[in-house]
Amino acid sequence: MKKTLLSLTLLLVSFCAIPSVAALSDRCLIQNQRSNIPPEILKTFFSEENNRLNIFQKRPLISASDQEIRQAAVNYTLAHSCQFKIISGTPEAIFNRPIKAAEIPATGFGEFDFKEEEPPMMLVVLKGNFDLSGSTFPSHPRRSTKYTAYIFDLKAGTPIFAAVGLSGKYFRDALNDPTLPDDLVSVGL
Repeated sequence: MKKTLLSLTLLLVSFCAIPSVAALSDRCLIQNQRSNIPPEILKTFFSEENNRLNIFQKRPLISASDQEIRQAAVNYTLAHSCQFKIISGTPEAIFNRPIKAAEIPATGFGEFDFKEEEPPMMLVVLKGNFDLSGSTFPSHPRRSTKYTAYIFDLKAGTPIFAAVGLSGKYFRDALNDPTLPDDLVSVGL
């Protein structure tokens, strides 16, 4: 009787532990709550995830070259691939330019109001094969796009805005791509 109870208890603990580990392995959970997972567990069970998150190193980009800023945008996308799902290949930064808050509405991104001093910013566009559907279920149809854009705060070294599925006259002209539609999908950071 004791052996049966012990076996049932171990079985119950196993069923509870497996979903817990599975939940911890979820990319977005690890990405958003990385500090809550002890480093030895992260390294042991999720070494690939740990490497992915270390791709992007936040640092000031004020004195960075255009190439370094473009690479930071690519690295940010790769490190946050649960948010910016990459269907295939590696995204490539194809466009960047300094941008002021007053110029942002022309991009279709809306108004930006900085309560303090406006930081130096850079608009960066990546070309790749991105999934907009947000679904991990194979039965849901995939909605793909080829562009993702960021507005980087160069002092902070991170994006303050991101959009996928670029559209409108501004990007049609800037990217020389007449196929871009009129609607825009923004992504919360």
